[in-house]
Amino acid sequence: MRTLFIFITLFFIQVLSAQNYSERLDLWLIEKNKRSYVPEHILFLNQQPQEYGRLSIDYTKEKGDYKKSQDSESSRKYAFSAEGFTDISKFKVYGKFTYAKTFHDKLANDLRGVKDEFNPFYFYANHPNNFQNQQYLANTLFSYELIKQRVFVGFGIDFNYNWTTGNNDPRPDVVNYFIRYKADIAWHINKHKIGVGFAYGKVTEENNIMYKNNEYKSSNKYKERFLNISLGYGDIVLSDQNLLLDRKTKENSYTFAHHYKAKKVETATLVKMSYFDQNAELNKYKQSFDVYNQFKNEQLTVQSILTFTPTENNQYQLSLKYNNYDGKNLRQIEGLNYKVDHFNANAQLLASFSKLWKNTDVQIGIDHTLYSTIRKDFAIGVYSEEKQLLNKIILNTIIDQPNHFYQFNITPLYRLKLVNDLTIPETQYTNFTDQVVIPNYQYNNDNAMGLQGEIGYGNKTWLNQYSIYLGLSGHYLQSKGQDRSSINLSLKLYL
Repeated sequence: MRTLFIFITLFFIQVLSAQNYSERLDLWLIEKNKRSYVPEHILFLNQQPQEYGRLSIDYTKEKGDYKKSQDSESSRKYAFSAEGFTDISKFKVYGKFTYAKTFHDKLANDLRGVKDEFNPFYFYANHPNNFQNQQYLANTLFSYELIKQRVFVGFGIDFNYNWTTGNNDPRPDVVNYFIRYKADIAWHINKHKIGVGFAYGKVTEENNIMYKNNEYKSSNKYKERFLNISLGYGDIVLSDQNLLLDRKTKENSYTFAHHYKAKKVETATLVKMSYFDQNAELNKYKQSFDVYNQFKNEQLTVQSILTFTPTENNQYQLSLKYNNYDGKNLRQIEGLNYKVDHFNANAQLLASFSKLWKNTDVQIGIDHTLYSTIRKDFAIGVYSEEKQLLNKIILNTIIDQPNHFYQFNITPLYRLKLVNDLTIPETQYTNFTDQVVIPNYQYNNDNAMGLQGEIGYGNKTWLNQYSIYLGLSGHYLQSKGQDRSSINLSLKLYL
């Protein structure tokens, strides 16, 4: 870990020595979409025509009563992040580092740290808790030219450490550690670039539950503080004696990448298949009572982007993304007790017009995302199916002056309910179905509309060749008299 942070420090010292216009790669949506491929494979890192660097300090606040049953009433997040890519000796290098601290107020029915909403096996209690999370995240990627202009090899490491605590009984203390090792190879064949990659990752997590007041454990006066274990999507067991949950996860990922660039057309395609195998154990240090659980999931990502540049001032981009999540939970005695099938499919079309009015650049676009989730709890017969279509209209503007610039972004959005079905057998209602499943069904049962946007000011002269950007962004969503909003204040330094 120490070596990783030394590298990141040296990396950004190198980035600081470069002069470029990184703000364009971050604020201009077409460029931002292309840059999002860089961490995925060295093939995309090698295609970057210029260096990029960004330092950012962010404050985000979210609140509102339009929420799911396992969302907090409000949250505050403080974050510092740094991201960039540059050339170091014979290597092309990408790096990202984030430190974040998040406070969740009055979060009920969930005592997890790092959350996978489709993983069914975890502690929960109905009483609202106040949580604090600290995160250290680092991503690195190195590319080396093995055969001049023909063959490139690369490697990288991803690291994510999270520590989460609660201050009300029952009190979770969760430490989650993730590390991933990556290896890539890429071939350049005329205008085509082809690459493959492999990654191996592992996660260890320990959730230790504590009570300061033992009466909360078992007194019927405080049923909302009873510790439960979710086994599926409704099936639960009371857990007054099992206060330690240990998880170990292994990940194997395989990646295919393709890039093509001609005079006016550029395409990028990524296909990634990941396999996760998780074993969880309750009270592993006690001999009297052990409970084992296995959760397997397969994740498929297919995404492609087409950018067409007919003239110097006009540009068009079509982006397509598909993600699939197939999860199965296996109990030691019962076997398969829970299954989830989820996918989301996104299509975005952008049109960019530079110098439309003097120094004004404009982007307009549409964005549609289809979400689908089916959950089956075979132990008690719960069946849930939901589908929504999220629609957005995008307007992004940058007014560029010699020494400074302004950004305005506004995006109306509308979420349309397509399917929302729930089946619970009459004799199988549990605390979890009443407190989690049914409220989430009600949340998804209505359409919602909202607005998101950003205004910002950037100055190019305050720090010589570096740009400083001050941004204010927000998100608002409402349905049937309930609403939820977030606001973000950001200070960025573009290197």
